[in-house]
Amino acid sequence: MGRQAFIVVPLLLIIAAVHFPADLRGQIRGTLKGTVTDAGTGAPLSNTNVYLSSTTIGTNTGEDGRYVLTGIPQGAFQVVASRVGHRVASRPIRVSGPDTLSADFRLEPVTLQGEEVQVLAHVNKEWRRLLARFRNAFLGDGENAPGCTILNPEVLDFRMEKGTSLLIASTDSVLRIENQALGYRLLARLGVFEWDVDADQGRFVLYPRFEPLIPQDSTESARCRSNRLRSYSGSLRHFLASLVAGTLDQERFLVSSGTLTNLRSGTSHPLTPDAFTLLPAPGQSLWQLSFENWLRVDYRGEETRLKSYIGLTGKTAVFDDAGNLVDPLSLEVIGDWTKFRVADMLPLN
Repeated sequence: MGRQAFIVVPLLLIIAAVHFPADLRGQIRGTLKGTVTDAGTGAPLSNTNVYLSSTTIGTNTGEDGRYVLTGIPQGAFQVVASRVGHRVASRPIRVSGPDTLSADFRLEPVTLQGEEVQVLAHVNKEWRRLLARFRNAFLGDGENAPGCTILNPEVLDFRMEKGTSLLIASTDSVLRIENQALGYRLLARLGVFEWDVDADQGRFVLYPRFEPLIPQDSTESARCRSNRLRSYSGSLRHFLASLVAGTLDQERFLVSSGTLTNLRSGTSHPLTPDAFTLLPAPGQSLWQLSFENWLRVDYRGEETRLKSYIGLTGKTAVFDDAGNLVDPLSLEVIGDWTKFRVADMLPLN
């Protein structure tokens, strides 16, 4: 999942998938192809990583700068082009069948920091203190966070906005994050990271590509599957998918509507059909949700209890059958859902 901003509530918006993938077997899949060139010279860029953000689908460009991605399931995705020495670029695509889409990229070159500067920052005590605060905000405090490790933190640069508790992080490199709890390695470009570490609120944009880790044995494989299911259960994506399927009750969701103040105080009313509108959106398998004020979503799973609030940033929120938002900025989120961050991310496919 920069195009997003925070308000004065603990709101988390990330350009990424954060929950359990839908069962996509049997879907008719599409293809994406294109060319990556240098914006300054127009020359083709080889060895550029082109991938669908928050999926395992990706490839590298050839000597001619061309790439082809196949086996793309139906849905809305963000395609990303990432190369060392150039600014990351992305654009949205929608796949509705066995079509062949195209997306060309012109990457802007950037000046890279020297290795010596990064090594000096890595041994700095203040840098290490800020790294600890970054980890807490970035990885989250869900059950999967202790099993999640940033493998190359030395590529990160930090600064605190003067006179505030706003932590700003940046890097020109690909972050490598290993999640032993869920069984994935993330190769991610960090677009924006601005976080008020005292209020524990802020914004960041992340473009991750997932690589499955090979489990050591059947016990570890089963543990990862269980953790992935737990990460999905009760999530925002689970809620939206259940809303489309009409299975909120069966999936243990209780939804109330009203003003945010009333919802927090408990003086709200159960969601009724006239309190929201869910209609097919332009494009195959997309839905358009609109409602007044805010929604409170309580999840009552067998082992998990969650309470979250969602509001619209515009007139509607558009998502697919599996609950994947076309624009993560279309919803404001408060409550338990904001605790689950990078350590709880799972691929869309």
